[in-house]
Amino acid sequence: MIKMQYQFKRTNELRFLSHLDQQRLFQRAFRRSDMQVDYSLGFNPHPKMAFALAMSVGLTSDCEYGDVVLTDDVSCDAFINRMNAVLPKGLEILSARILEEGQPSLSASLSKSHYQLKVNLTNPVSHDDLSKALKTYLDYPTILMQKRNKKGKLIEKNIRPFMESIVINPEETTDELATIEMFLNYIEQQCVKPELILTSINEQVRELFIIDPTIQIHRKSLILVGD
Repeated sequence: MIKMQYQFKRTNELRFLSHLDQQRLFQRAFRRSDMQVDYSLGFNPHPKMAFALAMSVGLTSDCEYGDVVLTDDVSCDAFINRMNAVLPKGLEILSARILEEGQPSLSASLSKSHYQLKVNLTNPVSHDDLSKALKTYLDYPTILMQKRNKKGKLIEKNIRPFMESIVINPEETTDELATIEMFLNYIEQQCVKPELILTSINEQVRELFIIDPTIQIHRKSLILVGD
């Protein structure tokens, strides 16, 4: 019995895949690659697998994490090769490692993430003006937003501690389209969605960004505690 942790990427071909569909896709890939996955006990057994984060529809990523419990010994190289042979274009296993017993869950191991967003601007804005607006926003000691707690109740929460940095990428920014690099923190297994931060900037500073399905969100890295 081993617990295999793997890193994978999702590209544009599967960017509109839902999290539930992605779970099912991996379950089928485990069967097709003849991975002997361990199942839970009870009336409704389910495979012992998990992802560090749910991937929202439209998101692409260079760095996602999943883990799965296998009942037979498989080397990391064999796991990568057999899985990549059956996964569809748009999903690829990049690396794998066997976890020792007692390792924390993936969700408890999250430390921070790096996002790149490409978002259209409501009006032409210079790079300097955009940078000043972001600095004004990050200088606020408290930024309140309504979020749902674990019981589903809406509460006001200060989201400023979740933001490490937000900067403009000057090489890929024009007067009409901004490329933004965000480094976000995970605190007690919680974070803030980057598109909600853009909405907050519109409300707290000035209306700069067009919040609609044209926003391109790419997770460049997902950093675990200890990395």
